[in-house]
Amino acid sequence: MALMLFSSSATVAQTADAVPQVEQHTTSGLSARQASGTFEPLAFDRASAPFGLRNNNWVAIKGPNLHGRWPGQTGATPLSFARFADPAYSIRSFIELMRTYQERHNARSAVDILKRYSPAGDCSGAPSLPASRRREGGGCVENLSTPPVTAVRVARAVGLQPNDSLDLFGPNGEIEHPDRLRALIDGVVTQEIGPSHCPQPPRGESWIGCRVNDDVYNRAVELLNQHG
Repeated sequence: MALMLFSSSATVAQTADAVPQVEQHTTSGLSARQASGTFEPLAFDRASAPFGLRNNNWVAIKGPNLHGRWPGQTGATPLSFARFADPAYSIRSFIELMRTYQERHNARSAVDILKRYSPAGDCSGAPSLPASRRREGGGCVENLSTPPVTAVRVARAVGLQPNDSLDLFGPNGEIEHPDRLRALIDGVVTQEIGPSHCPQPPRGESWIGCRVNDDVYNRAVELLNQHG
C-alpha cells in the first residue's frame, strides 16, 4: 500500500511539473478598464497575448513601406505589422500618421480617419456583425453602411459626433487637441488589442476599454518632436 501511495504521489508531482507555467507580465504604460470603471495596469501572458502586446505595437501600425522603418521599429511580420523596441515608438508613429492623414488627405473626423486606418474590407471595428454576415477576407457590410464602431467610441468620448471634425493638428502640424488625439489613440488600442485584454464597450457607450498612460504618451510626443 505504501508503494502504491508513493507511486501515485510521484505521478501527481510529475503531472504538476508538466503543466506549463503562465508567465504574467504587467504593462507599465497601458491600463485596462475594470468592472468598477477604474483602470488598472494590463496583465498578460507573452505566450498567448495578442501580437500588439508581445511586440510593443499597441495600435497595430504597419511599416511605412516595403523597405523603410518607423523610428524605433525593430522588425515586421509577413503582413508588414511593425515590431517596436518600445511601445512609445508605436504611439509616436501613429501620431505622425494621423498628422499625414489630416495634411494630405483632409481626414479630420473620426469616421474619415478610421475608415482610412482600418478599411471596411478587413472588418475591423465591426464587432457587432454576426459571423453569418462575414465573408472570408472581410467585406463587412456594417462598416460600409454605418460609422465604424471605433469611430463612434472615439467621438462620443470627447463629446462629438463621428462625422464632426476632430481638428487634431494646427496649421504647423502641432497637436491642437491632445484630449481628442488621446481618445483616438485609446480607441484604436482598444480595438486592435481586442476583447481578450481590452473590454469592448457597446456602440452606444462613451467609455473606452484600454488607456495609454501619460508616461508613454508624453514620451511618444517627445520622440515625434525629435524625429520631426
